[in-house]
Amino acid sequence: MTRSAPGNRRADPGPNVSSKLALLYLQLADDLGVDRHQLIASADIDPIWLEKTDSHIPVESLYALTKQLAKLAGNENIGLWAGRSSFLNQTSLLQYLSAICSHFRQWLNMMPSTLEAIGDIGETVVVKEGDMLRTEWRPLAPVDVSGRYIIDMILSMCQSLLNSACYNPVPVPKVYFSYPEPEDTSLHRQIFSGELVFDQPFSGLFYPVAALEWPIIKVWDEKSPVDKDNLLSVIETGSSDGFMRRVRRCIVRALPSGHMTIDTIATELAISRRTLQRRLSERDEVFANVVQELRSAMAVRLLVDNQIPVTEIAFMLGYADTSSFSTAFKGWHGCSPRDFVESR
Repeated sequence: MTRSAPGNRRADPGPNVSSKLALLYLQLADDLGVDRHQLIASADIDPIWLEKTDSHIPVESLYALTKQLAKLAGNENIGLWAGRSSFLNQTSLLQYLSAICSHFRQWLNMMPSTLEAIGDIGETVVVKEGDMLRTEWRPLAPVDVSGRYIIDMILSMCQSLLNSACYNPVPVPKVYFSYPEPEDTSLHRQIFSGELVFDQPFSGLFYPVAALEWPIIKVWDEKSPVDKDNLLSVIETGSSDGFMRRVRRCIVRALPSGHMTIDTIATELAISRRTLQRRLSERDEVFANVVQELRSAMAVRLLVDNQIPVTEIAFMLGYADTSSFSTAFKGWHGCSPRDFVESR
């Protein structure tokens, strides 16, 4: 799926990716002593594309950037480093997930959807295999086109997430890479604790099904979404009714999939669609209104924090692109998300 970002794309847009990824690699270039201006020029990137973190750049430019950085730095491990950096740059998103998820199963169901905000480079899919699960990275371009760097970034980031999501770190006994084994795998072995298997038909991390029921770590600090006037209080606002709190939380967890319906929420609550409609009606509530009220209130709360990019907020609220989210936001509040942020 190609997403629109008016004003920062070529005439023939083609596949695109969040400029945040390019900025992440440029920061890495700074830390490695590589001249970022030389890097940008060699990757054929228009600096205008990088002026806003919620903009997009052509995906081939990202591939060129990562390949040039590896060449100029003389370091093939930049993707592994970028994955760890990406993990640390998702603090606000992780706090958000901590606020609305109680177990690893819920958390895991939301992560692939939020990762779609990256752009047109691939998708993460969770596959069950006996008593094991694997988070599998399915790129849109083969390794000979993209290089190993995005694969390394995604797997390194996922390893960091699995280490940190639960009170018990989720064990990863095996990791698959879809590229040939490098001469030096010392950093791989520092980052990934399990067996490393290269030249496989897919890239992915394996971990036990039993981890699905493990509790998620709750993040508590003065800026956390679980603090006073936080995102969780917005989700449950005005609701002393336990049933409505459950409904709201189920809706919020289901929104990032983009396919949330009254039927999916009824299934999550283990009741029929008719029962859900009846119980809402008893409270003078309509399902569609509850969804829109939640989206509106959450959008404002997340934008006020100014920690999560508009693109990611759009996906977290179940919109296919920022344009759809912006249209909805204007209907609720009379201005675009960007104008709302700039007015504060």
